[in-house]
Amino acid sequence: MILLIGVLIGVSNGVMVAVLGISPIVATLASNGILQGIALLYSGGTPSAFPSPSISWLMTARVAGITPVIVLLIIFVIGSVFLLSKTRFGRHIYATGSNQNAAYLSGVSTRRVLILVYVLSSVCAAITGILLTGFSGQASLGMGDDYLLPSIAVIVVGGGLITGGRGHYLGILAGVLLLTTLQILLAGSGLPYAVRPILFGIVLLGAVAMLRERAR
Repeated sequence: MILLIGVLIGVSNGVMVAVLGISPIVATLASNGILQGIALLYSGGTPSAFPSPSISWLMTARVAGITPVIVLLIIFVIGSVFLLSKTRFGRHIYATGSNQNAAYLSGVSTRRVLILVYVLSSVCAAITGILLTGFSGQASLGMGDDYLLPSIAVIVVGGGLITGGRGHYLGILAGVLLLTTLQILLAGSGLPYAVRPILFGIVLLGAVAMLRERAR
């Protein structure tokens, strides 16, 4: 059911961007606000659902010293790299992100590509929400808010363009590992919580500046 809702949200966002011509950031931020309001009304402000034992086991158990979700993550990374670099659809994604008009004139169904990309993104977000629920033990309305800025930052740190058309999935994965390591170091530093976001932002800006200078 959750994945189906994710598909519907992805289609809605894709149609707003690809068909109606709404700015992607405006469309997604508007959807975020609407969905948070719906979730608040549905739950009454107090989530009462708990993850299934299998989801909790997937996120918290240890099998030979490894959390089971790591295996699924490896499979997901391999599948994503194959999809983006070895398939026709992956090449269409890069072409559409690089220059949508040129891709359209080359015969790419850019609207279909955009909608499918938003569907994939939304389904991945739904899966992430399920996994976060299994990790924390209970759902909460703002449990994903801390990932809004990092999810954008890893694109730049990983060598990609926010506007699309350039980047490699493994580079983005390296950006994720880098920022995650930085957050872990800040969390274990003993610094006040209010100081950590400041240092995180400073380091992030420095990394982006270095990457841009290197690209020049």
